[in-house]
Amino acid sequence: MPHAGLLPMSSVIGFDYGKCRIGVAIGVPGIGTANPLTTLTVPTSGTPWDKIDDIIRQWDPHTLVVGRIEHATQDDGLIKKRIRNFCKALHSRYQLPVETVDESWTSARAYEVLRDLRSQGWRKKISKADVDKTAAAIILQSWFACHADPGTTSRTA
Repeated sequence: MPHAGLLPMSSVIGFDYGKCRIGVAIGVPGIGTANPLTTLTVPTSGTPWDKIDDIIRQWDPHTLVVGRIEHATQDDGLIKKRIRNFCKALHSRYQLPVETVDESWTSARAYEVLRDLRSQGWRKKISKADVDKTAAAIILQSWFACHADPGTTSRTA
């Protein structure tokens, strides 16, 4: 169930898509804030649609946002293709707008945020799952920033 104060009709869900894990965050555009929600493990059988179905049903978002890779990676073509396919599948499955924003360095920034919290005594250990869902929140905040400034762009998948 959505947290108190968050209206399900006005929510946006962000995804940090990866081969092994998918970070998920929830955000409210009117407020411009995003919060880490969960990290889904990607089974060998593929995308964990049952868990994504539950999240979509629970939060009833009006838009989905996925981080896209703009920088070069080792498996550059493969991960970019997987992200494009994930975006297409999200749109087809949920009939919701799917937008993308550059996710460059979001995992590194997420780790810094979590490390700072740890140094302040808020966290004991930083897990990969924590980094992924925090990266999804950063992706959503980037999307909010794009929509607050008409001079920047996002793409519709």
